[in-house]
Amino acid sequence: MTVTSLGLTLALLGALGWTLFDVVRKKLTQKVLPTMLTVWLPLAQVPLLMAWATTTGPLVIPRASLVPMVCSIALNVGGLLAFMQAMRLSPMSLTIPLLSFTPVGTTLIGWLLQNQVPTQLQLAGVALVVLGAITLGLKSGQWSGLRAYGKEPGVRRMAIAAVIWSLTAVIDQVALQRGAGYWYAPAITAGVGLLMGAILLLRGQGKALREAGQVLLGHRTLLLVAVLIGSASLAVQLESLRIAPVGFIETVKRGIGMTGAILFGRLVFNEPIGVPKIVAVLLLTLGVGLVVMGV
Repeated sequence: MTVTSLGLTLALLGALGWTLFDVVRKKLTQKVLPTMLTVWLPLAQVPLLMAWATTTGPLVIPRASLVPMVCSIALNVGGLLAFMQAMRLSPMSLTIPLLSFTPVGTTLIGWLLQNQVPTQLQLAGVALVVLGAITLGLKSGQWSGLRAYGKEPGVRRMAIAAVIWSLTAVIDQVALQRGAGYWYAPAITAGVGLLMGAILLLRGQGKALREAGQVLLGHRTLLLVAVLIGSASLAVQLESLRIAPVGFIETVKRGIGMTGAILFGRLVFNEPIGVPKIVAVLLLTLGVGLVVMGV
């Protein structure tokens, strides 16, 4: 699958959208726990995605796409649970950089299963994105050497999350290739929100879930912005998966996302920028540039 100018544009727009979504989502985590957002944000996006899908045609999800859709929902929830456990058990400096391997996994899976062969420039770009993310992880004073990766329980869980999220984009692309239309977006979004909600209820967190919903309603403007940006980002990403290689999309998404996290962290949250962050931005930018040039 080659990358057209439309595919490139959608990949870049989607990556920028997810970056802005992360900024707004971080603002919301200052109001409620992240676990609660994994329920309420997807559910809040469903009506908007349904309204968008309604304008494109009747509610139709081909039978051939149901299996990958269910797998995508289950894997997304599994990835979220592993991600949250990793964040709870181990330092961010050891866990977050592992997500940089998601583009590597996605590229390899797309290569093996979808015959989406990356160019040499794109492989070099993926390597630089990974290196940039690892450089970003080295900035923390909690860094205690490579041996820490074998000791920290959260590291294994974050590695699981990275593998899972490498698979989900490929599975979504398979569902789209099997005829899934615009209703796929609200379907998987509702599935993730409802399944996460059911898990929290079974864990006895129903009261906390209700209280979080009330808090979010008290910040309607911020919630609305998050819903609009999140819905648009998902819609654009799914459209890009129809016409561009999944490894290309995931690399651009992660590279721009991590660079944006550094820049917006400074502009919005007044986070400091040191030498490791500057080096990371340069590596990430160069990596994404090589991936795009390799089209």
